[in-house]
Amino acid sequence: MKKILFGLIVLFLLFIGLKFIPLGTKEMRMGASLISIEVPKLSSLDSECCSYEATFKSIRSKNSLKKELDKIMSKYQKMTCNNETYYFDIKNNITYKQYEISDGLFFSTYKISYVRDNICNQ
Repeated sequence: MKKILFGLIVLFLLFIGLKFIPLGTKEMRMGASLISIEVPKLSSLDSECCSYEATFKSIRSKNSLKKELDKIMSKYQKMTCNNETYYFDIKNNITYKQYEISDGLFFSTYKISYVRDNICNQ
């Protein structure tokens, strides 16, 4: 009985750690647009729409994902045009338009919208 209880405690602590501890990012190649974007680790592509919108699922909490995505966006050039704020990845020639995060019981979902090129120069 003690081994089972110990095992359950270890699994619970592992789950909590995966949800809340910063784990960094990874590059993920989008199939429809053939663009590689940076996303938080422990994310999997759920769907792509319209070539420039990707939805991901993650075991990470909404707050952890927001911190990771804000950190990713801070690496890029912040631009404002058409009364909107965008983030331009010069290296990959991608403009990130926005992201949205929804928290779930076990999995959070987030959506990233992006376009090729610098949207403020179009």
